[in-house]
Amino acid sequence: MRRDITFLSGAMRCAAWLYASEAAPSATCIVMAHGFGGTRHYGLDAYASAFQAAGHDVLLFDYRHFGESEGSPRGLLKVGLQHEDWRAAIAHARSLGYRHIVLWGSSFAGGHVLHIATEYDDLAGVIAQVPHISGLATALAVPVGKLPRVAAAVVADALLNLFGKRYMIKAFAPAGEFGAMSTPGAYDALVAMLPGPEWRDYFDEHNSVTALSLLETLRYSPGKRAAQIKCPVLLQAGRGDRTTPFEPARRAAEKIPDCEFRAHECDHFDVYLGGCFEAVVAEQIDFLQRRIPENAP
Repeated sequence: MRRDITFLSGAMRCAAWLYASEAAPSATCIVMAHGFGGTRHYGLDAYASAFQAAGHDVLLFDYRHFGESEGSPRGLLKVGLQHEDWRAAIAHARSLGYRHIVLWGSSFAGGHVLHIATEYDDLAGVIAQVPHISGLATALAVPVGKLPRVAAAVVADALLNLFGKRYMIKAFAPAGEFGAMSTPGAYDALVAMLPGPEWRDYFDEHNSVTALSLLETLRYSPGKRAAQIKCPVLLQAGRGDRTTPFEPARRAAEKIPDCEFRAHECDHFDVYLGGCFEAVVAEQIDFLQRRIPENAP
């Protein structure tokens, strides 16, 4: 029910999984990707499998420069390039004959799907889970003691980039260590999301981003375009979120013309595991069943 596919984004190939039954294809395709520094192997199969069990096909892809997708240097995060990957994924889903396209994004990708949705008049829906809304809010959530190392890493990457080299940092680091995301529990949650213990080598190999990726995060505020979204949106936020703060998400939801906002008593990475995962995915399936044209009463 899940097969490996690729599609072109620019001159490079993005690796993806297509969850589809040849015997009973769906008219809907949910296009999905991970957040900052992640790949499709980090917990997203659980969501995609749940959607497929509910009757929806899924296209889950890795951005260029991440996972099994092409692109050098590895770990290069540029907002513009990732937007191109989303557009290419949507185009590929439509080329497969799907009538209804839903965008699903978590964390940084949650911001992407809100941004990309403003460019289309014919999306069936958007699901944004603990989304990145405001670069300023994300910057203010960074501990003050971490800022000197962030600045030094960014400067080092900028200088090395002039000579065709890059300064890499960990995407996810244990609390107390330096990395793009090192809030308590972040690193452990990513490890827990892996398909099995044998995937630790994969995680260690892919757990890095260019230091300039941090600037991409801080200057990116997709919530500014929230009022331009024309399709139904489910936006879920965690009251205890220490990575993508709750209040910017709530305010963005108020601006979206057709938005269902759900608040959860959880931190950022809780949504991928345990009871919080069960709660958010149940809301997502309910949203799909009620709001997507082929299912709506």
